[in-house]
Amino acid sequence: MPTQCCVPLCTNKGGHRFPKDSILRKKWIQAVKRGEHKWKPSSRSVVCPNHFDDSDYKTTTNEGDPAQIRRLKTDSVPHIFPWKSALTPSQRQRRERGRKLQATEDSRSAWKDVGANVEISLEDFEQEGHENDSGMQPCVPQPIKESVDSHSQTDFNGLHARDFALNDDTFHKLTGLISYNNFAMVFATFGDEVENMNYYYGWKPKMDLEDQFFLTIIRLRMNKPTWETAIMFRIHDKEVSNIFITWINFLYFHFKDIDWWPSRDLVQYFSPTDFRKKFSTTLVIIDGTEIPLQKPKKPIAQQATYSTYKNRNTVKALIGVTPGGLISFVSDVFGGATSDRQICERSNLVNKVESGDSIMADKGFNVQDMFIDPNVEINIPEFFRKKTRLSEKSVLKDRKIASKRVHVERLIGLAKTFKMLTSPLSVTDAPLADAIVTSAFFLCNYRPCIVPTDA
Repeated sequence: MPTQCCVPLCTNKGGHRFPKDSILRKKWIQAVKRGEHKWKPSSRSVVCPNHFDDSDYKTTTNEGDPAQIRRLKTDSVPHIFPWKSALTPSQRQRRERGRKLQATEDSRSAWKDVGANVEISLEDFEQEGHENDSGMQPCVPQPIKESVDSHSQTDFNGLHARDFALNDDTFHKLTGLISYNNFAMVFATFGDEVENMNYYYGWKPKMDLEDQFFLTIIRLRMNKPTWETAIMFRIHDKEVSNIFITWINFLYFHFKDIDWWPSRDLVQYFSPTDFRKKFSTTLVIIDGTEIPLQKPKKPIAQQATYSTYKNRNTVKALIGVTPGGLISFVSDVFGGATSDRQICERSNLVNKVESGDSIMADKGFNVQDMFIDPNVEINIPEFFRKKTRLSEKSVLKDRKIASKRVHVERLIGLAKTFKMLTSPLSVTDAPLADAIVTSAFFLCNYRPCIVPTDA
């Protein structure tokens, strides 16, 4: 049952617990005036919301979005009591000025560490398996020489994509794309669509469009929080949210509009030689992948997203790749409790294959009956069922399938070098899960192929 408010003469139940900060905790104890000698609040002691006013609550989240839940500011102290008159307008103004002054001081101290923050963010990638292991120190961003055309300057002095045009190694660490030229090629594919975007907050940022795309990929790749990204680019937190939410949705619709599904002739032409000999009709290799998610508050959402395989809350998507290493299919995301078969049923994969094609999958995809009508073969390892042992022929076939099916796992691993797919999605990022997963996977198609031609 809810604990009764500890303020004398107050009979309300439930409220805010005492803060853990020792200085702020003493202020709360002094404010409630219990009158008992050396009274100390227990872990269940609360002060109800009637002893705070609207100025004591946060109006926006850390991401800059409007707050959906009333949360106290970090310096709030209860001040509305029966024995105390309400604050006058002038007193409220003085309180707000004091809070703004403290926030300004905190911001200044944070700006002093800008250089350190950027340096740490570059070192985070030194331990990735397929990065440059030559032992060289991370390169400091070099300014562009006069031979490179300068981009339109804005009124901020943060990171610019073209600052790294001569430093491919650092650009790769920041974005996952191999060079600035590779990045510029991807940006050029957007055409004039980027000029007419409707931004999330209704106003267009002053930042260059190319740098907005640069910011979005850096957030995908490095999974830095909004406030740290704002420091790196020298802009406001809300502008980071405005850019990222708008661009990640733009990338989602842009990539979904592209027909990534190749014809059977193209798949066979680009298939590795050994794969073509053993599985000539295989059009796609499929596998599921799970993205961690912060535990939702609603019980029904917790149940829908809980994965017994990962033993945590996740979202799940179905990924399909061609034998040659092209990511040709990315489904929408579903809760972690959804089975692989259910995702196949809800996706449009059945409508993409044709009679005579074959699909390669793991044992978990027991979906042969779904593809009987289009006459599509499913290459999966054999089940034991009531057998005590597999035949030699079955074992050899399963080994061949396993050696070729590993390509989809390697490409999923490549996509998860975008660290936003490996860290739990926050409450504000979870609604963007479809866009984040789709963008990260299809961006891998613009990176060098990792499947050897003789695999």
